[in-house]
Amino acid sequence: MGKEMQSLQWIQRCRKKVARSLQALASTLTFWGKHKEMVANNDTGKTCLIKAMWNLRNGMNDTIPILLKAAKNTGHLKELVNAPYTNDYYYGQTALHIAIEKRNFKLVKLLMENKADLNARASGLFFQQKKKGVSFYFGEFPLSLAACTNQLDIVTYLLSVPHTNFNLNAKDSHGNTVLHALVLVADDTEENTEIITNMYDEILKKSDQIDPRMKLEEECNNDDLTPLKLAAKLGKIELLKHIIRREIEEPEYKHLSRKFTEWTYGPVHTSLYDISSVDTYEPDSVLETIVFRSQAYNRHKMIVLEPLNHLLQEKWDSFAGKIFYLKFILYILYMSIFTATAYHRPLEGQPPFPLKGTAKDNIRVVGEVIIMFGAIYIFICQIIYFWKRRPSLQILMMDGYFEILFFLQATLLLLSGIVYLAGNEVYVALMVFALVIGWVNMLYYTRGFQQTGIYSVMIQKTILRDMLRFLLVYVVFLFGFAAALVTLIGEAPQEAANGTAPGEKEEASSYSSLYISCLELFKFTIGMGDLQFDENLKFKHFFMFLLILYVVLTYVLLLNMLIALMSETVNRVSSESKSIWKLQRAATILDIERFLPRFIRKKLRCGRLLTVGNTRYGKPDERWCFRVEEMQWGSFGKNQFCINEEPGDKEKAKEKLYKPPKGWSNLISRVQDRAREEEQVPLNSVSTSPSDGEKV
Repeated sequence: MGKEMQSLQWIQRCRKKVARSLQALASTLTFWGKHKEMVANNDTGKTCLIKAMWNLRNGMNDTIPILLKAAKNTGHLKELVNAPYTNDYYYGQTALHIAIEKRNFKLVKLLMENKADLNARASGLFFQQKKKGVSFYFGEFPLSLAACTNQLDIVTYLLSVPHTNFNLNAKDSHGNTVLHALVLVADDTEENTEIITNMYDEILKKSDQIDPRMKLEEECNNDDLTPLKLAAKLGKIELLKHIIRREIEEPEYKHLSRKFTEWTYGPVHTSLYDISSVDTYEPDSVLETIVFRSQAYNRHKMIVLEPLNHLLQEKWDSFAGKIFYLKFILYILYMSIFTATAYHRPLEGQPPFPLKGTAKDNIRVVGEVIIMFGAIYIFICQIIYFWKRRPSLQILMMDGYFEILFFLQATLLLLSGIVYLAGNEVYVALMVFALVIGWVNMLYYTRGFQQTGIYSVMIQKTILRDMLRFLLVYVVFLFGFAAALVTLIGEAPQEAANGTAPGEKEEASSYSSLYISCLELFKFTIGMGDLQFDENLKFKHFFMFLLILYVVLTYVLLLNMLIALMSETVNRVSSESKSIWKLQRAATILDIERFLPRFIRKKLRCGRLLTVGNTRYGKPDERWCFRVEEMQWGSFGKNQFCINEEPGDKEKAKEKLYKPPKGWSNLISRVQDRAREEEQVPLNSVSTSPSDGEKV
């Protein structure tokens, strides 16, 4: 009996403590508006509810319902539930964010039933994207957090709550919607891609259920990018492929597709791709984003996705190839005139040279005028290029280096003309330098042919990846050893011995200046150096040691390392060289298209307006589509919805297929046909051995 009485007394004391605690809590909540510091931490804004949310046992904390009930009784429920963190690191995070992060559907439902705010934004430093350190950007809103963490049940529930004022197309402080947030958390891994693509499609369907007029996928963020364009800019290739090739089979959501199977015949499939916001006919298209605005490392892989690959090929075949080859022919004529004019320049007298009236002199003057007008044209074109594209340094180094060389060529040639008119013979050096760069720029036109274009890519990658690093290290060695040798020679006796021959005296003076020493050491690097030197040097053994050490470090070590790195680069790039070449050719196609007048671009627009089904309202769903024919051997036995009952493109069969070209058009057509034949040749890995090359 005594033990039972003690137990009852202990229970009564516990009840009194709980009652006092609840009474104190009710008192603090009563003065919520005036005394927040009694409920929340001044430094972080963390409330008792948030603390309880962080300390769950088996998915629940028994104090949470008590806190909510007490707050409701005092009339401060909304303030307690939606109280956010106030420090910079977790700013804006509420209890609802924490419940979603804990993947606790029961607590999410409890908070929503107690007036939780879906518009709360967690925008602290921890929730922003960083180049270094741990962070997780999810779009700030609770709904975006649930979507980015693959909680479809919570997403469905949050969108079905009737009393919330949250819009599915709401934007965070960066202007991103929930679809933008999904793009940003995609990482192209297989598991992540499956999660993100499924959630992306489900949210699209939910938005269509909520409001069919809502164009969630067309919303732009602060950088004026839709989710599709954002995926293209960031190089999220798997998500990009899913979006542009999305084909939904459910009849009620068929209008959300971007790909439609037109007809099938055995393994042959013809698909209609919706190219709205993809083709360059619209401003800031996906193609322009990939080629001009993206700095992703896998840009060359995105450009070969369908329908982008066939779309670019269509542009090349219809107009870009003809213009490109015409420019190629004109540039060859221009460089031929440039070379002939420079070779037959006057050798006597001072510039500017007077006209003699002879036929040869008149032809030379005409050539000079053509050269200068060509330089002005190239200079203006490159200025327009840099002004319109405003490329970053990375893009310039990847596929814009020829633009820099063309600009340098035109600048040097114009400077040469100015110096010529000023009467200075330095114009010859400027003109010759421009001539060399002009012929190097001939490699730009290798983009019109697959095989030569691929080797041009390899040359570019070798120079940018290996040669620049080699030169950086080599210049350090060259300057350091040259300075050491010049200093050592300076300590040698100034007068030669009686038996010193004149030739030996000259040899000793070969290291007397920094410039000459650099030239002599460079000869050692390429295997043409001479180890003979003046025997009267005070430190001749140390001098010999420095020369041998230089040869070992540069000729033996650095030069052979460069060869090994170049071989590795060629082997690594060979598998991607075709797609890199296609990326460079894509830039050329879009540049050509940009210079065309608007009415010509409208006439040359790829694709056609087709009806691909019905909208949710039952009206014809007309899209600007691009047709792609593919071989899909794995599609046998699958019942697919086809737009046409019978296969074949009847409209194309009625068109006139070919008209014999004349004049220059005939030559351009033959060149273009040759390029198209090379395009169809499968690319093999480039071999560095002669035997493998013969097999290919």
